[in-house]
Amino acid sequence: MKKLMLLCALFCAFAVNVFAQETATLDELKAMKAEKEAVQAGIQAEIDALEKRILEYPGWTMGAGVLFGLNFGGLNNWYYTKGSPSEQSSRILNIGLGAYANYNAAKYYWRNSLGIGWSRSNTVFGDIEQPAIEQGNLNLTSLAGYYLWSDKLAVSARANWTTILFDLSPGSVTASAGLSYTPMKDLEFWVHPLGYQWNYPGDDFTSTPGASFGGSYTGTIYKGIKWTSTLAGFYSYVDDEERGFTSQDLFNWRWTNGFTIDNLWNGIGVGLMVDLIQNKQLAADYGITEAADLGVIQSLYNLGFTYSISK
Repeated sequence: MKKLMLLCALFCAFAVNVFAQETATLDELKAMKAEKEAVQAGIQAEIDALEKRILEYPGWTMGAGVLFGLNFGGLNNWYYTKGSPSEQSSRILNIGLGAYANYNAAKYYWRNSLGIGWSRSNTVFGDIEQPAIEQGNLNLTSLAGYYLWSDKLAVSARANWTTILFDLSPGSVTASAGLSYTPMKDLEFWVHPLGYQWNYPGDDFTSTPGASFGGSYTGTIYKGIKWTSTLAGFYSYVDDEERGFTSQDLFNWRWTNGFTIDNLWNGIGVGLMVDLIQNKQLAADYGITEAADLGVIQSLYNLGFTYSISK
């Protein structure tokens, strides 16, 4: 009987010891996991810091991206169209190209961007389908600045060329100078009171002195989702009495937004581009005569797959 009791006691002691060892091992594994996760978070923070330093390092940074979509897009009152501006459109094919080349130095910077869009679409007026039309636009921008007493305020100059792809007419070239303010790395505003906008062809459009203003942002709004946005406007200082335009009529603006989900598979992502324009001269050139319709907002959007590279 004593031997049986001794065996039972030894078995219980063995079971308790094994259980204690398993519990200790589980706690140790959890502790090791937490330690590795902390190390991983620290390494990721270091990688992010290094990436930020690379982007801010003096020298050139370049990149390009392509958007390709099939039957994912539309436009409304888009007067940069080859042919009649459509009220509604079902896209057959749309292709977009965006590229940038920026130079950063301790006291100055130079930022350049190129945007090209082309599409071939079926146009619908009411229930009647029209022959397919082509639409293309080109937008080239260059902004250079010299920092004053801080890296947030700079004296700057900007040039922009917007036109129809291939035909290169009608179009506009805007050159201006003034001040730029950069409250954060990815956000910049400019106010250029010394400016001139050349709109061509001259027989159809008015060119005037005026002020250029706007802002741009490039950043990640959520993990894996990038947002690029540029709003640029031009306010004329003079009227055009011959054509019946006031300085307010000659005021025009363009707001371009791009949203990209990067690298879903082998560098391929999904992108959405939305372009908004208000330009009364452009509307009048396409035969719009009603005052209420001249100020209508022109819109264009493209949705498709993207592929981007950077250096």
